[in-house]
Amino acid sequence: MMTALRTRCVAVRDGVLLPLCRLLGRQAATVAARVAQLARYLRRARGTVVSQRLEPHVRAVPQARRIIRTELARWGLPEHVEIAELLVSELVTNAVQHAWGPLHLRMSHSPVDRTLRCDVADGCPAAPPADRPPARTDEDHGRGLHLVDQLSTRWGARHTAAGKTVWFELHTPGRARRRGACGGESDR
Repeated sequence: MMTALRTRCVAVRDGVLLPLCRLLGRQAATVAARVAQLARYLRRARGTVVSQRLEPHVRAVPQARRIIRTELARWGLPEHVEIAELLVSELVTNAVQHAWGPLHLRMSHSPVDRTLRCDVADGCPAAPPADRPPARTDEDHGRGLHLVDQLSTRWGARHTAAGKTVWFELHTPGRARRRGACGGESDR
């Protein structure tokens, strides 16, 4: 009886369990390869991010420009510095003049989408008037958002729990060249 039971166990093991283990082993290898491929894609797609709190004061404008210059040089995107500085200056100036609370600058670059994005968050929930015509040449104010509209690829505003975020995007053809000794990324 023991021999018959042992023979059945061996037959089940050899006939069912071994092929099942081999199949699961191949599936595990396929899954591991796909996970590694996904991890490589996510590392590339993540891009680079820098996030900085700004004081709600006129000093925030040159501070934001310095951040733009430094990070775009580090990310290997010097050709975008001039326009990005101008546009972030406009958004930060608007936030200082028309909003309240802490300001926050977030800048990111996605090499996959080839997009540079700058967000300026403030504590005021009122969105900027998107359809306002540009100021006349004899007016002192009112050209900022018109410049953002004309020079950016896209721009907009969204409400947040703490107020709003006004953002713009610039298209960055080609791949960014990393600069810096470590080649690391800044993240929040």
